[in-house]
Amino acid sequence: MNQNKRIAALSLLVLVGGFLLYKAFFVSSAISADNRSTKDNTASYMVLESQKIIVGKDIDPGYYDIKALENESDFFGDKMHKDTVLHAMPLKINENFSIKGKFEFKPSEFEKVERKNQKLIIKNPGYYVVGAEIQEGDYVLARTSDTIRMFVDIKDKTETESLQTIQWEIDEDVKEPNELKLKKGYSVYIDKTEKYGYISNGDDLILERNNEDSD
Repeated sequence: MNQNKRIAALSLLVLVGGFLLYKAFFVSSAISADNRSTKDNTASYMVLESQKIIVGKDIDPGYYDIKALENESDFFGDKMHKDTVLHAMPLKINENFSIKGKFEFKPSEFEKVERKNQKLIIKNPGYYVVGAEIQEGDYVLARTSDTIRMFVDIKDKTETESLQTIQWEIDEDVKEPNELKLKKGYSVYIDKTEKYGYISNGDDLILERNNEDSD
C-alpha cells in the first residue's frame, strides 16, 4: 500500500514538474514576433480589479488588448480613462505589475489597422507589427490634432535597439515630414498621451503611403 502511495506521489510530482516546465519554457517562448498571431496567442480573457499581478500565476502570459473599465484607472503606472484601450501588450512569464481600478484583459487578435485609401488610421496606442497589422512600405507620419503627445518607436525583428524614434509634444508645430521605412517584422510601439498624462485613444495617428503601391 505504501509503495502504491509512493508511486502515486511520484507520478503527481512528475505531472506538476512537467506543467511548470511547460509554462516556463514553451508558453513563455510564444511571446515573440514569430509566434505573435491570433492562433498562437496564449492569453486568456480575464477581468481583474486593483491588485498586484504575477504573470503565470494570476494571468496567463500572452498578448492582450487591455481596456480600462473605470475612470481614474492605472495600469503599470499609465493613467487611463474608462474605455481607453492599449493594444497587444506583451505579458511575459514571471513579469509582475500593479493595476488600480477595473480592467478587461482580452486576447489580442492582430487585425489589420483601419485603412482609408492610402492612409492607415491608428487609434489605439500599443504594439503593432509590420506585415501583420501594418502593411510593409514607405510612409509619411502625421496626426489629426496637436492636442495629444505622441511617441513612436520602431525596432527591427530582434527588438534589440531602436531604428527610429519620433516624438511630438502637445501644441508642437511639426513643419518637416517624418518619413518611415517599415519592413516586414518590424515592431512599432505607439504612445498617445493627453494633457495631465492620461493614455489616449483620441486624435488618430496617420500613416500615409509614400509610394505608388496600394496593396
